[in-house]
Amino acid sequence: DLAPLTPEAAATLVQDILQKVTDLPADLQHMIVNAAEGNPFYLEELIKMFIEDGVIVRGETEWQVALGRLKRVSVPTTLVEVLEARLDSLPAAEKAALQRASVVGRIFWDAAVNELQAEGESQLQLTSALPDLRHRELIFSRERTAFAGTKEYTFKHAILRDVTYETVLLKRRRVYHAQAARWLEAHSGGRLNEYTAAIARHYQQGGENELAAEWWQRAGEIAHRSSGFSVAQAAFEQALALLPEGAMKQRVDVMIRLGSCLERLAQYPAARQYLEMALTTAREMHDARAQAGALNGLNLVATRQGNFDDARILGEE
Repeated sequence: DLAPLTPEAAATLVQDILQKVTDLPADLQHMIVNAAEGNPFYLEELIKMFIEDGVIVRGETEWQVALGRLKRVSVPTTLVEVLEARLDSLPAAEKAALQRASVVGRIFWDAAVNELQAEGESQLQLTSALPDLRHRELIFSRERTAFAGTKEYTFKHAILRDVTYETVLLKRRRVYHAQAARWLEAHSGGRLNEYTAAIARHYQQGGENELAAEWWQRAGEIAHRSSGFSVAQAAFEQALALLPEGAMKQRVDVMIRLGSCLERLAQYPAARQYLEMALTTAREMHDARAQAGALNGLNLVATRQGNFDDARILGEE
């Protein structure tokens, strides 16, 4: 755990960042230190806000403080307010690029950002705005990229990504998420298995629940094969919650897989509950294969618990 910076340490950090300011006003230093309350990220962002507002004027060798502006400045009381103020001051193309990047995720790619566009939005050169955002230190470029022919970036901080995401209109979020899912699906190639959960999450947040359920099921199966049973359980639970009641065969398949995960995690009562639901539905559908799968799962649960007579009956059936 990291403790907040002491006032002395915070003052040292301010002096280091603003070392090019000649005769740093004590009022400015105290204002920044008091507002930051020991949070170095808040402190850095507050200084950058002052720079963008013209309170601190950068030069090649020396920086100056516009004392007239300093007297009129309003200091945001929270880190979120500081970040919101910085976002509000961005040019339209930069803000739009950052908002769409926030939908893709903490890590994002220029080509993906350029693909996101809601109906009626004006076409902006979003990829050309990313170097400017990097210059402002809102995002950083990464040396390697997961997708050939793209540039990979990351938000400076998860909080910045979250604050930016909250500024995206809800109706646009849904469109962007669905577009992000399709972009990942189209460009993942041989690494598609790595992005199944991300694709599922984007489809879900885009309101395309049936597609999301399919991808959650796929993510669960991949995790199950790798013995990541807790991860698989969470994915199968998402799939089951999103599947329509009418998709009985798919629901039975997911319940059997979910029961298997819970059996491997020694959560026997929950495993039995899902497997019994699957068995009941499979019998109603007269699906012998699904019945066998559910009975096999129940056999394993009974065996693990030492109920060998029950296990024998289930196995024979």
